[in-house]
Amino acid sequence: MKSIRLLALDIDGTILTREKQLTDRTKAAIEAAADAGIVIALVTGRPFYGIPDELMSLKGLGYVISSNGAVTTELVKKRIRRSANLDSETALEIIAVPRAYDLVYAVFTDGIGYTELEPFDRHLSMIDNPGIETYIRKSRRITYDMDKLLRNAENGIENIWLIAHDRDERDELNRQIREKWNVQTVLTGEADIEIGSPLADKGMALTELASALGIVKEEILAIGDSDNDIGMLKAAGRAVAMGNAEKSVKSIAHLVTGSNHEDGAADVIEKLLNGQSEAFA
Repeated sequence: MKSIRLLALDIDGTILTREKQLTDRTKAAIEAAADAGIVIALVTGRPFYGIPDELMSLKGLGYVISSNGAVTTELVKKRIRRSANLDSETALEIIAVPRAYDLVYAVFTDGIGYTELEPFDRHLSMIDNPGIETYIRKSRRITYDMDKLLRNAENGIENIWLIAHDRDERDELNRQIREKWNVQTVLTGEADIEIGSPLADKGMALTELASALGIVKEEILAIGDSDNDIGMLKAAGRAVAMGNAEKSVKSIAHLVTGSNHEDGAADVIEKLLNGQSEAFA
Protein backbone atom coordinates (compact mmCIF):
# COMPACT_ATOMS: atom_id res chain seq x y z
CA MET A 1 0.00 0.00 0.00
CA LYS A 2 1.20 3.48 -0.86
CA SER A 3 1.85 5.92 1.96
CA ILE A 4 -0.77 8.59 2.58
CA ARG A 5 0.35 12.04 1.42
CA LEU A 6 -2.97 13.92 1.45
CA LEU A 7 -5.61 13.88 4.19
CA ALA A 8 -9.02 15.27 3.14
CA LEU A 9 -11.36 16.05 6.02
CA ASP A 10 -15.00 17.02 6.02
CA ILE A 11 -15.95 19.37 8.87
CA ASP A 12 -19.53 19.03 10.10
CA GLY A 13 -20.37 15.57 11.36
CA THR A 14 -16.74 14.52 10.91
CA ILE A 15 -14.08 16.49 12.78
CA LEU A 16 -16.61 18.60 14.69
CA THR A 17 -18.99 17.20 17.28
CA ARG A 18 -22.75 17.81 17.11
CA GLU A 19 -22.12 20.89 19.27
CA LYS A 20 -19.67 22.10 16.57
CA GLN A 21 -16.65 21.62 18.80
CA LEU A 22 -13.17 20.41 17.85
CA THR A 23 -11.93 18.05 20.54
CA ASP A 24 -8.37 18.19 21.81
CA ARG A 25 -7.77 14.65 20.58
CA THR A 26 -8.92 15.37 17.03
CA LYS A 27 -6.91 18.59 16.89
CA ALA A 28 -3.79 16.79 18.09
CA ALA A 29 -4.24 13.99 15.54
CA ILE A 30 -4.63 16.40 12.60
CA GLU A 31 -1.61 18.45 13.62
CA ALA A 32 0.45 15.30 14.14
CA ALA A 33 -0.40 14.25 10.58
CA ALA A 34 0.77 17.65 9.32
CA ASP A 35 3.98 17.28 11.34
CA ALA A 36 4.50 13.93 9.62
CA GLY A 37 4.50 15.68 6.24
CA ILE A 38 0.94 14.85 5.20
CA VAL A 39 -0.88 17.60 3.31
CA ILE A 40 -4.05 18.58 5.19
CA ALA A 41 -7.13 19.82 3.33
CA LEU A 42 -10.48 20.74 4.83
CA VAL A 43 -13.23 19.83 2.35
CA THR A 44 -16.56 21.34 3.33
CA GLY A 45 -19.93 22.61 2.24
CA ARG A 46 -19.35 25.72 4.31
CA PRO A 47 -18.27 28.98 2.68
CA PHE A 48 -14.68 29.99 3.38
CA TYR A 49 -15.55 32.61 5.99
CA GLY A 50 -17.94 30.23 7.74
CA ILE A 51 -15.11 27.96 8.86
CA PRO A 52 -14.39 28.26 12.60
CA ASP A 53 -11.23 30.08 13.63
CA GLU A 54 -10.06 27.04 15.63
CA LEU A 55 -9.95 25.04 12.40
CA MET A 56 -8.34 27.76 10.32
CA SER A 57 -5.60 28.02 12.93
CA LEU A 58 -4.74 24.33 12.85
CA LYS A 59 -0.98 23.97 12.59
CA GLY A 60 -0.03 22.69 9.16
CA LEU A 61 -3.40 23.25 7.47
CA GLY A 62 -2.59 23.68 3.79
CA TYR A 63 -5.79 23.94 1.78
CA VAL A 64 -9.50 24.60 2.10
CA ILE A 65 -12.00 23.28 -0.43
CA SER A 66 -15.19 25.18 0.39
CA SER A 67 -18.80 25.53 -0.79
CA ASN A 68 -19.02 21.86 -1.80
CA GLY A 69 -16.01 22.04 -4.08
CA ALA A 70 -16.70 25.42 -5.68
CA VAL A 71 -13.52 27.05 -4.37
CA THR A 72 -10.06 25.70 -3.51
CA THR A 73 -7.88 28.05 -1.46
CA GLU A 74 -4.16 27.63 -0.81
CA LEU A 75 -3.65 29.13 2.63
CA VAL A 76 0.10 29.76 2.69
CA LYS A 77 0.06 31.77 -0.53
CA LYS A 78 -3.42 33.17 0.21
CA ARG A 79 -4.64 32.45 -3.28
CA ILE A 80 -7.55 30.70 -4.94
CA ARG A 81 -6.31 27.75 -6.97
CA ARG A 82 -9.66 26.68 -8.42
CA SER A 83 -13.17 28.07 -8.69
CA ALA A 84 -16.35 26.68 -10.23
CA ASN A 85 -19.17 29.16 -9.78
CA LEU A 86 -22.61 29.79 -11.20
CA ASP A 87 -23.00 32.89 -13.35
CA SER A 88 -25.16 35.69 -11.99
CA GLU A 89 -27.98 35.29 -14.50
CA THR A 90 -28.42 31.61 -13.70
CA ALA A 91 -28.37 32.37 -9.98
CA LEU A 92 -31.04 35.03 -10.43
CA GLU A 93 -33.24 32.50 -12.18
CA ILE A 94 -32.72 29.81 -9.55
CA ILE A 95 -33.57 32.00 -6.54
CA ALA A 96 -37.06 32.39 -8.01
CA VAL A 97 -37.67 28.85 -6.73
CA PRO A 98 -37.29 29.46 -2.98
CA ARG A 99 -39.07 32.77 -3.37
CA ALA A 100 -42.06 31.13 -5.06
CA TYR A 101 -42.33 28.54 -2.28
CA ASP A 102 -41.61 31.03 0.54
CA LEU A 103 -38.52 29.12 1.67
CA VAL A 104 -35.51 30.02 3.75
CA TYR A 105 -32.52 30.42 1.43
CA ALA A 106 -29.10 31.99 1.11
CA VAL A 107 -26.54 32.56 -1.62
CA PHE A 108 -22.77 32.32 -1.29
CA THR A 109 -20.22 34.45 -3.06
CA ASP A 110 -16.62 35.33 -2.25
CA GLY A 111 -16.70 32.98 0.73
CA ILE A 112 -19.67 34.66 2.43
CA GLY A 113 -23.33 33.69 2.74
CA TYR A 114 -25.94 36.37 2.03
CA THR A 115 -29.59 36.26 2.99
CA GLU A 116 -32.48 38.62 3.51
CA LEU A 117 -33.69 39.70 6.94
CA GLU A 118 -36.97 37.78 7.09
CA PRO A 119 -35.53 34.43 5.91
CA PHE A 120 -32.59 34.94 8.26
CA ASP A 121 -34.82 35.48 11.30
CA ARG A 122 -37.03 32.56 10.29
CA HIS A 123 -34.01 30.32 9.93
CA LEU A 124 -32.72 31.22 13.39
CA SER A 125 -36.13 30.36 14.86
CA MET A 126 -35.80 26.84 13.40
CA ILE A 127 -32.45 26.11 15.07
CA ASP A 128 -32.20 24.31 18.41
CA ASN A 129 -28.43 23.74 18.40
CA PRO A 130 -26.29 26.61 19.79
CA GLY A 131 -23.32 25.50 17.73
CA ILE A 132 -25.29 25.71 14.49
CA GLU A 133 -26.69 29.10 15.47
CA THR A 134 -23.17 30.38 16.07
CA TYR A 135 -22.13 29.12 12.63
CA ILE A 136 -25.12 30.76 10.90
CA ARG A 137 -24.52 34.09 12.59
CA LYS A 138 -20.81 33.96 11.67
CA SER A 139 -21.27 32.95 8.05
CA ARG A 140 -24.26 35.11 6.99
CA ARG A 141 -24.69 38.75 6.09
CA ILE A 142 -27.99 40.52 5.49
CA THR A 143 -28.63 42.10 2.10
CA TYR A 144 -31.55 44.37 1.35
CA ASP A 145 -31.24 43.93 -2.40
CA MET A 146 -30.43 40.32 -3.27
CA ASP A 147 -30.97 40.83 -7.00
CA LYS A 148 -28.46 43.69 -7.12
CA LEU A 149 -25.97 41.65 -5.11
CA LEU A 150 -26.22 38.76 -7.56
CA ARG A 151 -25.93 40.99 -10.62
CA ASN A 152 -22.79 42.58 -9.17
CA ALA A 153 -21.12 39.32 -8.11
CA GLU A 154 -18.02 39.58 -10.29
CA ASN A 155 -16.70 36.15 -9.28
CA GLY A 156 -20.03 34.40 -9.68
CA ILE A 157 -22.06 32.45 -7.12
CA GLU A 158 -20.48 29.55 -5.27
CA ASN A 159 -23.66 28.03 -3.95
CA ILE A 160 -27.39 28.56 -3.43
CA TRP A 161 -28.87 26.86 -0.38
CA LEU A 162 -32.52 26.40 0.51
CA ILE A 163 -34.66 24.55 3.04
CA ALA A 164 -37.88 22.98 1.73
CA HIS A 165 -40.85 22.46 4.03
CA ASP A 166 -40.37 18.68 4.07
CA ARG A 167 -38.48 15.83 2.39
CA ASP A 168 -41.09 15.27 -0.33
CA GLU A 169 -41.04 18.92 -1.36
CA ARG A 170 -37.24 18.88 -1.27
CA ASP A 171 -37.07 15.90 -3.60
CA GLU A 172 -39.58 17.42 -6.02
CA LEU A 173 -37.79 20.79 -6.09
CA ASN A 174 -34.47 19.03 -6.57
CA ARG A 175 -35.91 17.19 -9.58
CA GLN A 176 -37.28 20.41 -11.07
CA ILE A 177 -34.05 22.33 -10.56
CA ARG A 178 -31.88 19.63 -12.12
CA GLU A 179 -34.20 19.37 -15.11
CA LYS A 180 -34.25 23.11 -15.79
CA TRP A 181 -30.63 24.09 -15.14
CA ASN A 182 -27.25 22.48 -15.70
CA VAL A 183 -26.24 22.40 -12.04
CA GLN A 184 -24.86 20.14 -9.35
CA THR A 185 -27.18 19.62 -6.38
CA VAL A 186 -26.56 17.90 -3.06
CA LEU A 187 -29.13 17.01 -0.41
CA THR A 188 -27.47 17.84 2.88
CA GLY A 189 -30.29 17.54 5.38
CA GLU A 190 -33.84 16.39 5.88
CA ALA A 191 -35.09 19.21 3.66
CA ASP A 192 -31.95 21.03 2.43
CA ILE A 193 -30.80 21.46 -1.16
CA GLU A 194 -27.47 23.03 -2.12
CA ILE A 195 -27.10 24.13 -5.73
CA GLY A 196 -23.86 24.90 -7.52
CA SER A 197 -21.98 24.72 -10.77
CA PRO A 198 -21.79 21.24 -12.35
CA LEU A 199 -18.05 21.44 -11.61
CA ALA A 200 -18.63 22.33 -7.94
CA ASP A 201 -17.98 18.89 -6.49
CA LYS A 202 -15.79 17.88 -3.59
CA GLY A 203 -14.39 14.94 -5.53
CA MET A 204 -13.48 16.97 -8.62
CA ALA A 205 -11.82 19.65 -6.53
CA LEU A 206 -9.87 17.11 -4.48
CA THR A 207 -8.71 15.23 -7.59
CA GLU A 208 -7.48 18.46 -9.23
CA LEU A 209 -5.66 19.54 -6.07
CA ALA A 210 -3.96 16.16 -5.70
CA SER A 211 -2.91 16.16 -9.35
CA ALA A 212 -1.39 19.63 -9.00
CA LEU A 213 0.59 18.41 -5.98
CA GLY A 214 1.80 15.25 -7.75
CA ILE A 215 -0.29 13.02 -5.48
CA VAL A 216 -2.10 9.97 -6.87
CA LYS A 217 -5.45 8.58 -5.71
CA GLU A 218 -3.87 5.78 -3.69
CA GLU A 219 -2.06 8.40 -1.59
CA ILE A 220 -5.28 10.14 -0.49
CA LEU A 221 -7.21 9.38 2.69
CA ALA A 222 -10.63 11.04 2.97
CA ILE A 223 -13.05 11.06 5.90
CA GLY A 224 -16.69 12.15 5.69
CA ASP A 225 -20.26 11.52 6.78
CA SER A 226 -22.78 13.01 4.35
CA ASP A 227 -23.98 12.60 0.77
CA ASN A 228 -22.01 15.65 -0.32
CA ASP A 229 -18.86 13.75 0.75
CA ILE A 230 -19.42 10.84 -1.64
CA GLY A 231 -17.47 12.43 -4.51
CA MET A 232 -14.58 13.16 -2.18
CA LEU A 233 -14.56 9.61 -0.81
CA LYS A 234 -14.62 8.12 -4.31
CA ALA A 235 -11.65 10.32 -5.23
CA ALA A 236 -9.59 8.82 -2.38
CA GLY A 237 -7.65 5.60 -2.36
CA ARG A 238 -8.78 5.05 1.21
CA ALA A 239 -12.28 6.26 2.07
CA VAL A 240 -13.48 6.40 5.66
CA ALA A 241 -17.09 6.91 6.79
CA MET A 242 -17.89 8.18 10.24
CA GLY A 243 -20.01 6.01 12.53
CA ASN A 244 -22.72 8.67 12.28
CA ALA A 245 -22.54 8.72 8.47
CA GLU A 246 -25.49 8.15 6.19
CA LYS A 247 -25.96 4.64 4.80
CA SER A 248 -25.08 5.79 1.29
CA VAL A 249 -21.71 6.98 2.59
CA LYS A 250 -20.96 3.85 4.58
CA SER A 251 -21.78 1.70 1.56
CA ILE A 252 -18.85 3.09 -0.47
CA ALA A 253 -16.30 3.40 2.33
CA HIS A 254 -13.35 1.11 2.87
CA LEU A 255 -13.68 1.58 6.61
CA VAL A 256 -16.33 2.79 9.07
CA THR A 257 -14.85 4.44 12.14
CA GLY A 258 -16.43 5.75 15.34
CA SER A 259 -18.86 8.65 15.37
CA ASN A 260 -17.94 12.31 15.63
CA HIS A 261 -18.81 12.07 19.34
CA GLU A 262 -16.27 9.26 19.69
CA ASP A 263 -13.35 11.00 17.97
CA GLY A 264 -13.75 8.61 15.06
CA ALA A 265 -11.66 10.75 12.72
CA ALA A 266 -8.87 11.01 15.29
CA ASP A 267 -8.88 7.24 15.74
CA VAL A 268 -8.28 6.72 12.02
CA ILE A 269 -5.52 9.33 11.83
CA GLU A 270 -3.78 7.90 14.88
CA LYS A 271 -3.82 4.41 13.37
CA LEU A 272 -2.44 5.82 10.13
CA LEU A 273 0.42 7.51 11.95
CA ASN A 274 1.11 4.39 13.98
CA GLY A 275 1.52 2.37 10.78
CA GLN A 276 -1.60 0.29 11.24
CA SER A 277 -2.31 0.09 7.51
CA GLU A 278 -4.20 -3.17 7.94
CA ALA A 279 -7.10 -1.11 9.28
CA PHE A 280 -7.72 0.16 5.75
CA ALA A 281 -7.41 -3.14 3.91
